[in-house]
Amino acid sequence: IKRHRLSRLVSQDQLASKVPKNKKSKIQDDEGAIDGSTLGGERSMRVESSASSSDVPQLPNPLSDSGILRTHIAAVRLEADLFPIRLLLSRLMVHSQNRKGIFNQPVDAEALGLADYRRIVTRPMDLGTIKRRLHAVAYQSRQEAIEDIRLVFRNAMLYNPPHHPVHISAKELLVYFDRCCQGIDPCLPGPSDLEARTAGGLVSGDAVASSSSSVTEETASAATTESRALTVPGPTGSSSTAECFSVATRNSCSMQDGTNASCPRSALAARRGIRMPKRRSSISQHGKSHACQQCKGRTCSICLQGCLQHEPALLVCFGSNCAGSRIRKGAVYYITKDGSHQFCDRCYPGLPSTLVHSVQNGALRYKQELLKRKNDEEIAEDWITCIECSGGVHLVCAMHNGFVHDESSYLCPGCKTSYSDKLDEGSEMEANEDTVYSFLSGSDDPVPLHTIKNSCSRVLDSDSLPECPVSMFIQEKVKNVMKHSANASKTITIRVISDCKREFSVPKAVRRYFRMASESNDVVTPPPSVQYRQKAIAMFQKIDGLDICVFCMYVQEYNGRADDPSDKRVYIAYIDSVEHFRPRELRTQVFHEILIAYLATARERGYRAAQIWACPPSRGNSFVFWNHPSSQRTPTTERLLAWYHGALSRAIDFGVVTDVKSLYESHFEEQLREISDSPAQVPSRPDAHLKERMICPPLIDGDFWIEEAVRIHHAEIAKHLKVRSQTEVCVWNVGQISDRNLDACPALQVASMLKDRVMTHPSSVPFRRPVNAAAMKLHNYHKIIKNPIDLGTIYSRCLLGEYHELKNVVDDVELMVSNAKTFNPPGHIVSSMATEILGLFYAELNALTNAWKRYSTDGEGVWESYADTSMSLDHLIEVDSVNASSTQPIVLVEDDRSSDGSRSHSSSDGLSSAPLKADNNEAISTDASTAEGKSLTKDNQLDSRKAKSTPSKVLNILTDGPEAVMQRLAGNDPKDTLSSRKPFKNSNKKRRRSSLDSDTVAEVSNRRRQSWLCEEVGLSIRRMRTCFFSCSLLPNDEMSETEHQKLQAYRSYVSVFRGDDEARDLRGFSLADTRSALLELSQFRNFEFDTLRRAKYSTAMLLYHIHHSNAPGTIPSCTSCGGTITEVRWHKVKKVSEISEAKGVPRPKTASGGSDRQPTVREDLCASCYATRQYKDFFIPIPVSLSSQSM
Repeated sequence: IKRHRLSRLVSQDQLASKVPKNKKSKIQDDEGAIDGSTLGGERSMRVESSASSSDVPQLPNPLSDSGILRTHIAAVRLEADLFPIRLLLSRLMVHSQNRKGIFNQPVDAEALGLADYRRIVTRPMDLGTIKRRLHAVAYQSRQEAIEDIRLVFRNAMLYNPPHHPVHISAKELLVYFDRCCQGIDPCLPGPSDLEARTAGGLVSGDAVASSSSSVTEETASAATTESRALTVPGPTGSSSTAECFSVATRNSCSMQDGTNASCPRSALAARRGIRMPKRRSSISQHGKSHACQQCKGRTCSICLQGCLQHEPALLVCFGSNCAGSRIRKGAVYYITKDGSHQFCDRCYPGLPSTLVHSVQNGALRYKQELLKRKNDEEIAEDWITCIECSGGVHLVCAMHNGFVHDESSYLCPGCKTSYSDKLDEGSEMEANEDTVYSFLSGSDDPVPLHTIKNSCSRVLDSDSLPECPVSMFIQEKVKNVMKHSANASKTITIRVISDCKREFSVPKAVRRYFRMASESNDVVTPPPSVQYRQKAIAMFQKIDGLDICVFCMYVQEYNGRADDPSDKRVYIAYIDSVEHFRPRELRTQVFHEILIAYLATARERGYRAAQIWACPPSRGNSFVFWNHPSSQRTPTTERLLAWYHGALSRAIDFGVVTDVKSLYESHFEEQLREISDSPAQVPSRPDAHLKERMICPPLIDGDFWIEEAVRIHHAEIAKHLKVRSQTEVCVWNVGQISDRNLDACPALQVASMLKDRVMTHPSSVPFRRPVNAAAMKLHNYHKIIKNPIDLGTIYSRCLLGEYHELKNVVDDVELMVSNAKTFNPPGHIVSSMATEILGLFYAELNALTNAWKRYSTDGEGVWESYADTSMSLDHLIEVDSVNASSTQPIVLVEDDRSSDGSRSHSSSDGLSSAPLKADNNEAISTDASTAEGKSLTKDNQLDSRKAKSTPSKVLNILTDGPEAVMQRLAGNDPKDTLSSRKPFKNSNKKRRRSSLDSDTVAEVSNRRRQSWLCEEVGLSIRRMRTCFFSCSLLPNDEMSETEHQKLQAYRSYVSVFRGDDEARDLRGFSLADTRSALLELSQFRNFEFDTLRRAKYSTAMLLYHIHHSNAPGTIPSCTSCGGTITEVRWHKVKKVSEISEAKGVPRPKTASGGSDRQPTVREDLCASCYATRQYKDFFIPIPVSLSSQSM
């Protein structure tokens, strides 16, 4: 057998002399970092010789400590070894023989009346307990987990007789499990499997070969089971790290029997005479011997795994059919050029030519400009290569940062010297109250950190982040919850990783239809922007000696308006967690305590209310942590609501929260009742202008009601915008305006005039819809025309009551004509048509105001006399509905797609073109009140069902726990009328009339009010009222005895809070200032949390970037020109392809002409470099929010 010699352990000076001149570099001691790597796919992004310069912050690698390294090696191997059992366990828990999950929960002997169960079954076990321990990596070996699973079925067979159904099911499941275990790859060797100690601490190949010269498969299996105890040895008398890796890092030797020597497991088995199957790759179904450009067939010497795959960038469909669902892998999708919106293949055909929410930087986005791509990216983990043995190590396993460290001096753990294996003098200490503890993989109990750490060097951990009174108080409260678990409280750290000022713009729709609360009768418009302070609170836990971020919460703090500082409130924006927290049984209590403790600090700092929106992420999406563990279920809305009910119930018990209401009850219900009870407004009423708008609920960035108001407003505009199509051929034959058909609302009269008397004219064809600059190839249109407008938009705004006065309508029509003459040269047909349509508009408007003259003594009969007329939908005038002497307008509309013109109808939407009377039971005007009719009908439907529902027992929210909170949120609305889901966007489903009470329908007024948007938003909030929590943090003026007790409990709870120095400035961390920036960096750098191994690496890298916001790798840079990328990053989609090994078969070429043996190079280009690329279809645009200015 041909073997390479095993490297001797040498000193640092000797090692430096052995390194070639072109690879010499500084090898730091245990206080420094592990320098250098070969980063495979990130070569173009590395920092070369400048990595050690003073302008690059240093990143000490925690694996430079030999004790932490040994623990890390054992943990990653154990996690990989237990992973197949987790998959197999999930099958058992849903197996058909596991009826009703009888094996998933512990047997409740007392409830089932099994008095002799504990006597017969001495060691009870269930699959749920095994799942909890597997996910916590509490088993010391795979065999231990297998024996526990077998114990579950053996206990059932032992207690139940053979003919019992439980006995039969257990027997079949045991046979199924044993059969599945035969198909699992053998256990990975632990560190003890590769140890070969000699007197001098050196390792030789002969020693390893002679240690077990003849071992049968059964003996090898037993030996592996015994050696997989994976108890991390203490610092004293422990074997050197190099001994554990001397065999594992030899990946270039070849075996005579064809065994792949690059895999340490295969090499060890070959020396022991065992024939082992090759380990399957984790990248995809490439076969048993996977070899791609990235891994090159290597096996990582730390985790003993091959090629592993990262999660590609998140792609979410913004179409109406998907409502935020993730685009499945392998599917075709369409993406905007700025990367902000994606649409799946199913939603793409239904998109309009001009995309909704498409205005950005003064430019529109069009459907035909969307880029067609396929979601088939595969990202393999990067590798680093040891300069001594040429062995490969995963970048994640090595905890390596390629942007900081030099690539030419990396040493794998097997080639490192044993200088750090000895304890520093004075490092031995006894545990005390201040001792930091850490959980270990393979154990349920934490151990002191100094027992697994050999040096006293400081690294960038969570303890180095600054503290503040809020974080110290929350940490103290969480430790009190965990005090009953031995030393578990000493493993956590809670810090405020971001505390910054933020500002968001209030949408125009909200400012137009809502008003601020005011003591006077003046209408106070909502401000154009609102400022607030945002905090990010994170919890870290030490596992295997390394920090892991397991919880993060983003909160917003609003100090109220300048004229009303008492309206101070906080908003729980985002809460996210990963399941790596230990002990798992305390997970819910600890997360509850973080929320409650924060609300207590907010109350102490003067905030009076708190708002929460219980909205779970869509499946596969992430709030804060990128790529959750596959075993962590995305919570349903019902589970999330139950979680908040329990948290708020505990907050009430501690006296932190004094009352809980639904947002609908606190800010919508009373106002909507007043609006529905009030009659149509007349100008003489002094408070008429106040009734037109509802008092604005709290303006909070990202809150549901604001997003819903914008969505409904856009949907209404888009619906009425299609009133006249450019393909319609209208025969314009209108007569004099008839007083008999005038509506009482001037705004609706103007809308009907535009639709039936202006937009039917042939000259109006270019102005019926917004200009589609992309389809007409008018590339400079939006550069010349800053404020585009058209007749369809003006008509929609009139119907929705968006104009304040008549002169505003005239101004928009004149702007439309001016735009046409500005863009088109004089004499152009469009300019001539614009002049003609403007004259027609003035003529028809004067004719309409002449009709108003008969009912008013103020006007002269021309529109200028009525320029100040209100265009509110609640503004009515008295009209004479008896006079029918005039002729109604006749409008014949033909679809030009019909060859013979036989498809004639009165209008494009099938409704009568004549304006309708105000006292008619039908719609007020064409397309005017459809949405309002539905809204009020639904509202009355809820009221009628509420009246018929049987009253239930009223629970006391102060004493009756989560059930009382749930009942308070639901109010008196029956359950069948409430929904926990968002309203379906642009739903075209038909409404069944039979579902409504006939009496209710008869009482509904179909007139659209000026407050129509407020009513629509209120209806959506009412449907989802159980998802919006409005919590009071102030005690009542008059308190009962129970409330006095709660107040005393609150004072006791916050007695340890010291907020005197709250005003001191925290260090600014721009990376965590926005959730989107943190998630963006995680996707860009593949900082994932799906496994414990990746969570350690991701947390370490994020801590580094939080400490150093300007560190390399934070802001994307172009791999071609090296410049900073702003706005859009053009990312090249990577795919993993096999390396052809067959002789005589030519290696396939890639699309760019390269060989498949060339390593995959990551490409991220700026806009300028992307424009020069030949193969543009391989790139996708990804928006970039981080910039040097923001840092």
